[in-house]
Amino acid sequence: MRILVIFSIILLSVSFTVAGSEIPADKNIIVFPGKLGDVTFLHSLHSGLENVGGVEKVECSTCHHTYEGEGAVKACGDCHVRSKKAAPAGTPDLKKAFHFRCRDCHKYTMEQGKHAGPDKKCKLCHIKNK
Repeated sequence: MRILVIFSIILLSVSFTVAGSEIPADKNIIVFPGKLGDVTFLHSLHSGLENVGGVEKVECSTCHHTYEGEGAVKACGDCHVRSKKAAPAGTPDLKKAFHFRCRDCHKYTMEQGKHAGPDKKCKLCHIKNK
C-alpha cells in the first residue's frame, strides 16, 4: 500500500509540474512528521487548483495566509508551534493549523461534490514508516 501511495505521488508530481512552477524544487514534496505517521504533501498537486475549499483558485496565500506576494514564504512552524502550551494566544498550534487548512479544505471540497483527499481517516494521510 505504501509503495502505491509513493508511486501515485510521483506520478502526480510529474503531471502537475507546470501548475507548480513557482514552487522551489526542494519544497515540491514535503514530509511532515506526525505522531500517527508522516504526512507527505505534494505542493504541485495543490497549487493552481480551481474551485476547491471555497476559493476560486489556490494560490500561495491560500495556505500561506501571511504571504503578501513578495519575499520569502514562511514555513507553518515559524508561527504555529508544536506545543499547545507554547502557542501564542489566538494562534492555533501546528496540529490544529494543519488540520484546519488541510482536512477542512478536503471536507469542504467533498461537500461540494468534488473529489478531494481524505478528511476523516487519519491513516490515509499519516503513514507509519516501517
